[in-house]
Amino acid sequence: MSEALVALYAPYCQGMARRQELQRALELLAAGSLQGERRLRPSGARRFRLSWSAVSSPLEQSTASLRFEDGPDLEPLEYSFELPTFRLVLWLMDWVAAGGGPSQSADLPDSFWRWLILGLDPAAVAA
Repeated sequence: MSEALVALYAPYCQGMARRQELQRALELLAAGSLQGERRLRPSGARRFRLSWSAVSSPLEQSTASLRFEDGPDLEPLEYSFELPTFRLVLWLMDWVAAGGGPSQSADLPDSFWRWLILGLDPAAVAA
C-alpha cells in the first residue's frame, strides 16, 4: 500500500489512531467489492455484496451498489448510490475491524445502514 495514499486519507479517516485498518481498507478499496452478512433480529442473516467504483481522492464522489441475493424464492434487491470516497473508506475500516476479510464475512456498521435506509448523516451519529 502506498504511503502517499495512506497520508492522503489519514486526515479524513482517523489514520493515526487506526492506521492498520486504514491500510487494509485502502487495499480493499482498490479491490472494488466485498461480500458481507447483515444479521437479522431475532435470528438469521442476509448476505450482501457491496461494490464500488472508487476514485483516488478522499473528497471525490464514488459510485457504489449494494446487492442482496438470498435464495431462489427471493428477488434480488439492489441499491445504487454515490458517496464521498473517504466515507466509503471509513465504512470499509469498520468492516475490517468487525472481522471482514477475503474469506470472512462481516456486517457494515450501523451508521452505513442508517445512512442508506433513513438518510441520516453518518457524521451526526456514532458508528
